[in-house]
Amino acid sequence: MKTKPPADEEKNTARTYDLVLEYLKGQILEGKLTLGAKLPSERSLMAELGLSRNSVREALRQLENMGFVRSVHGQGSFLVNEAGQGFSSILSMMLLLRQSDRGEFLTLRESLEAAAYERAVRLAPPKPLLEMEQAVQAMEQAQEPGRLEQAESRFHRSLIEAGQNQLIAVIMEALSSQGDLYRRETLAQLDEATRAPLLDTHRRILKAIQTNDTSLGRAALAEHFRLIQTADAASCTDG
Repeated sequence: MKTKPPADEEKNTARTYDLVLEYLKGQILEGKLTLGAKLPSERSLMAELGLSRNSVREALRQLENMGFVRSVHGQGSFLVNEAGQGFSSILSMMLLLRQSDRGEFLTLRESLEAAAYERAVRLAPPKPLLEMEQAVQAMEQAQEPGRLEQAESRFHRSLIEAGQNQLIAVIMEALSSQGDLYRRETLAQLDEATRAPLLDTHRRILKAIQTNDTSLGRAALAEHFRLIQTADAASCTDG
């Protein structure tokens, strides 16, 4: 199955992996690729998709970050192996085959974080709360998207830790590869009008746990994901 991209597609390096995704999807559905199989060489992908070597390498790097493929030095790139990678691989393949999407991903993440929050309010463990407080301070001081991304990730990982539910923690860890990539793309779209209220939701979630105010945190968490979904939609439109 040959895919010819539009002439200007290659210029958008943030989205070149979509071309490779669609190609791999076709190869899987046609039975030409299976889980754990080695991907075509860079040269083959260049010829098949009409991309430059740099674009192919960037696409493969993005796919590896998302957990769709793994690279082995000196051997090439391989589709993730479901048996070896467990839930993370299942999720990766569902996203690869478009059996799920970013909207469903965010809905799942919101449900898991809401469950963790409810436990965190009751337990209020000091170490994760300190991590959350430091993450909020880092977000307030962040001048670059990368710094904001790191602090935001730290806050939410600490929230999960504060919930002290190992099953939620394992599932969230399995989501982390996709989550980090989506976070990077979404936060890059934030303007000051969105960034300020988003930062405030983190402050309110933290305050709610510190003061045992369940309703405050529930409202802040719901608003947080509403803002994320709005920014995420913008990132997909611009991409």
